[in-house]
Amino acid sequence: MRPESISKTIVRNADAAPVPAQATPSGRQVRIETGALFAGRREAIIVHRGEEYRLRITRQDKLILTK
Repeated sequence: MRPESISKTIVRNADAAPVPAQATPSGRQVRIETGALFAGRREAIIVHRGEEYRLRITRQDKLILTK
């Protein structure tokens, strides 16, 4: 993703308002707070190139990404 397009990236939650992604100072990474991504839930679905991935928060408060 080009740095100029990062500020236009939107993270969408099925039941929540869109959350604008924030570029880090280097402009190369996107920083998304888990509270905004999960919106009070323990699991989020991320679609990458048409494939669905599940990002879960475990009981130990760790993140696990599975296909």
